[in-house]
Amino acid sequence: MTNSYERFDYEPNSKPVKLSMTTINNDNRTTLGSTNENEKLDLVLTKQNQASNDEDLTLYDDKTTRHSLVTLNIISIVVSSVCGVITFFLAIEEQSASALGFAVDTILDVLSFIAIIWRFVSSVNQLKREIYVLRIMSILFFISGLGVFLDSVLDIRHKIKPIPNRYLVIAAAVQTIVFGVLAFAKAIVAKKLNVISAYSDAFNTSISAFMALSVTVSVTVYNLNSNVWYLDPMVGLAISIIIMVYGVWMLKKSFQQ
Repeated sequence: MTNSYERFDYEPNSKPVKLSMTTINNDNRTTLGSTNENEKLDLVLTKQNQASNDEDLTLYDDKTTRHSLVTLNIISIVVSSVCGVITFFLAIEEQSASALGFAVDTILDVLSFIAIIWRFVSSVNQLKREIYVLRIMSILFFISGLGVFLDSVLDIRHKIKPIPNRYLVIAAAVQTIVFGVLAFAKAIVAKKLNVISAYSDAFNTSISAFMALSVTVSVTVYNLNSNVWYLDPMVGLAISIIIMVYGVWMLKKSFQQ
C-alpha cells in the first residue's frame, strides 16, 4: 500500500497574492505628502543659506580687497617719501629734468595715495568718496604733469645737460623695480574692485615706475654718449603730457558719476 503525504502548507489551488500600490499609497499619502513638503522646505532653506553665505563671502572679499589696497598705498607713501627725497637731491646735483620731475611727482603722489586710503578705508558713502577722490587726483595729476612739462621745456630751450652720476642711475633702477611691483599688485586689486579711482591709483604708480625707468635709461644713454642730452627732457615732456591728459579724463569721469 502506498501512502501519499502532502505538505501541510501546500495549497494547490492557491494564487499568488498581489499587493496593490494604490492601497499603500492611500494609506501613506499623508505621510509621503508631509515628507515631500519637508524636503521642499529643506531645499528652500538650503538655497537661502547658500545665498546668505555667498553674500557674506562677497562682503568679506570686498572688505579684504579694500584693506589690501589701503595697505599697498601705505607702503607706497613710505617708498615715495624716501625715494622722493633721495631723487630730489641727486636730481639737483645732476641737473636732470626727468629726475627732478620724478622727485616732484612723488610729493604729489603721496597726496594721491592719502586720498586713495581715505577712499577705501571705509565702505560708507562710496559714490561720494569716489567722486571726491577722482577730482582730487585729477587736479594732482594735472599739476604734476604741468610742472614736469614746464621744467622739460626750459631744459630743452636752455640746453641744460645733466651731470653724470652713477648713484642716480642706481637709485632710479631700484625705484623702477619697487614701483613696478606696487603697480602690478594695485592693478590686480583694482580689477577686483572695478572702480575708476583704484585703476587710477594703479596707473599713477605705473607712471612713477615708468618715470624712474626713463631716468635710468636717459642718464645711462647720456653717460655713454653726451650728444644725446635731449633724451632726458624729451622723455619728461612725453610723460607730462600723458599725466595731464589722464588728469583731464579723470575730471571728466568724476562729473559723469
